[in-house]
Amino acid sequence: MAISLDFIRDKIGGLRKQCEDPSNDSGISLAHFISAFDLPSAHWNKLVHESGNYLLSAPYLAALEQHPYKGMCFHYIMAYRNEEPVAILYYQETDVHISNLDKNVDTEKVGDTQSFFTKAKGVIAASLESVKARLLIQGNLLQSGEHGAFFTASLSLEQQAIIVDTAWRKVVDSNRSGKKIRCVLIKDIKKNLDEQIKVLDSDFASFTVQPNMVSAIRPEWKSFDDAMNDYSSKYRVRAKKACTQGEHLTLRELNATDIQERNDAIMKLFKNVEAGADFHMVSIHPRYFVDLKAALEDRFIIKGYFDGDELIGFYSYIKGMEHNYASFVGLNYDYNRDCALYQNILYCLLNDSIKDGAKSIDLARTAMEIKSTVGAEPQEYQLMVKHLNGITNSILKRFIQNIRPKEWTQRRPFKDAPND
Repeated sequence: MAISLDFIRDKIGGLRKQCEDPSNDSGISLAHFISAFDLPSAHWNKLVHESGNYLLSAPYLAALEQHPYKGMCFHYIMAYRNEEPVAILYYQETDVHISNLDKNVDTEKVGDTQSFFTKAKGVIAASLESVKARLLIQGNLLQSGEHGAFFTASLSLEQQAIIVDTAWRKVVDSNRSGKKIRCVLIKDIKKNLDEQIKVLDSDFASFTVQPNMVSAIRPEWKSFDDAMNDYSSKYRVRAKKACTQGEHLTLRELNATDIQERNDAIMKLFKNVEAGADFHMVSIHPRYFVDLKAALEDRFIIKGYFDGDELIGFYSYIKGMEHNYASFVGLNYDYNRDCALYQNILYCLLNDSIKDGAKSIDLARTAMEIKSTVGAEPQEYQLMVKHLNGITNSILKRFIQNIRPKEWTQRRPFKDAPND
C-alpha cells in the first residue's frame, strides 16, 4: 500500500523535527522524558544537588505525577554538552482559560483604556475557549519561584536562552500528550534571561505579577523568640498579641493516617482559601495532600489547628535541602479574625524553618503585605507568554505588555531596617 504524502509530511516530518536540534551548533543536545520515573537519575540528581532546589528533585516531581490536576501531563528535558549534563527543565502541560486574568492585576494601572482591556480580554478568551487552549508551562503552577529550570555555571546566558528556546519547541513538536499545544508560558525567570530569550524570539510578551515573598533566616536565630527579639517594638507587640489570640487552639502535626482520615475536612478548608484567591490557573487533586505525604514522608509537613476536636485551619510546607517552601493553607474564616489564624500560621512557618535549620522560608505569592510583617522580602520574576497563533498572539502581546501588578505596602519589622 502506498504511503500518502500527508503521512510523510505529518508523521515522518514530525519525527525529523524532533531529531533536529538547533542547539547542536554549540555541542548541546536535548533528551526528552514524560515521566520522572524515566529520568536518568544519576545525571538529574547531580544537577538538582548543584541547584539546591528540592522542588526539582525526582521524588517531588514524581509525587505530582501520581494524581495530577485533570488533563495535566508532564515533560522533562535534560541538556547535555559533550555527554555532560548541563541543564534540566521541567514542564507542566494543561488546559487553561484566562477569564479570570484581570483579577490578578490592577486594571486601573493598565496602560491602555478600559475599553481596550475589555475588548482584548474578550477576544483572547473567546479564541482560547473556542480551541480549548492547551498551555505548556516551563515551571510549576503549584509553587511560586524559579522551579522550571536549572543551568550549570558553565553555560553562558546566550546558551541558556538557546536551551530554553529549543526545549519548548522540542516538547511542542513531539506532541507526546496527543493534544495540540496552543500557548507557551515560561514562568518565573530572571530579567536578564528573559531579555536574552526575546533576542531569539521577539514574539514572546513579558510581564510581571505579584512578587514571590521569601523570609531569610538569620544564622543566630535558634527559635522564634530570637527572631521576635530582632523585631522593633511595634511588631513585637503585634506578634505577642496574635500568639495570645490563638493560644486556646491546639496545634499539632498530622501524620499520614491523620491526613487520610481528615482529608475531606482538609480539602474543605483549602477550598475556602482557594475561593478567595485573586487568580489560579489550576487547582489540586483531592488526594494531593495524602499522596504528597506518602511520597515525601518527613519532607512534607502538615500542621493542623484544632478547637477541641474540630480542625479549623492548617498549613503545609516542604522541607528543602537548605530552603523551605510554604505550600497550601486552609482556614475556617469564622476563626481567622478572633484567633489571628493566618498571622499565627506565618509565625509558625518561620519558627518551623528555624528549627529545621533552613536558610529561608519561601512564602509564595499573595498577601504580600502581611507576609512582609514577619520579615519576608519580595523577589521579582518575569513571566513570558506566547500564543502559537500569530493573530491571537498579536492581541495577547499588546494586552500582556500593559499589565501592572496590584500595588501594596512593604512592611519592615526588624530594628535594623528602615521604619515603615
